[in-house]
Amino acid sequence: MATQFINGTTIHFADKGTGRPLVLLHSFPADLRVWNDQIGELSSRRRVIAPDFRGFGQSPPGGPFTVASLAQDVRELLRSLDALPCVLAGISMGGYTAMNFARQFPADLSGLILVDTKDAADNAEQRENRDRMIEVARSKGSAAIADLMIGKLLSADTAAHRPAQVKTLRKIIEACPALTIEHALAALRDRPDMTGELPKIATPTLIVVGDADEITPIEMATGMHKRIAGSQLAIIPGAGHMSPMEQPSLVNRALRQFLDGMAQ
Repeated sequence: MATQFINGTTIHFADKGTGRPLVLLHSFPADLRVWNDQIGELSSRRRVIAPDFRGFGQSPPGGPFTVASLAQDVRELLRSLDALPCVLAGISMGGYTAMNFARQFPADLSGLILVDTKDAADNAEQRENRDRMIEVARSKGSAAIADLMIGKLLSADTAAHRPAQVKTLRKIIEACPALTIEHALAALRDRPDMTGELPKIATPTLIVVGDADEITPIEMATGMHKRIAGSQLAIIPGAGHMSPMEQPSLVNRALRQFLDGMAQ
């Protein structure tokens, strides 16, 4: 683990392995630990870099941010680490950030992996829900956010049969500062719609989705798959919105196959 001061803040990150860079961007309201199984396995064949976004994990809290500014943080971190171009993978909020990175810095991408995410902006109802969650974070803290989100993030199978994963995810969410949760909810609420941007993506792309993902379901993943020419789609059985944690072996296999295919 290491830290780097970039764009006026300190970013904590994992940097393991050697070779062509694979960068893993985490979800909300979590940190790089959601990728632990991927960092451990995939670093045997690539240099794997996984940052904590500003305010998340071991990156210290800062002021408000946007999805676009998170992408700029990632780009500056990777530039400082001589890790460009890279294959960029993002789950959920990390996926929104990865798509924004692709729009801002297409020349810095050699591949794109979008995991349990979507290209559409929030509708009016979803924006109102973000505002309600901001009030919960302010008044009741991170544990209350975990209570609201755990049941939606994980599949029923994970919730019933993999208590260690449920406990780990809850611990990660509860460790996220309430102020960071507020900033992230505002950034997610106000993020731009990317549906018109996806057809412009020319880099090799893999889309991964859990078959029980209720937040960004298969239909959304299929839509992104259709909009990105030549993209691949991997549906992960037995996983909800947190497929890299819920079914790490299956996700690792999908990522390995995609990365190996790029190398040919």
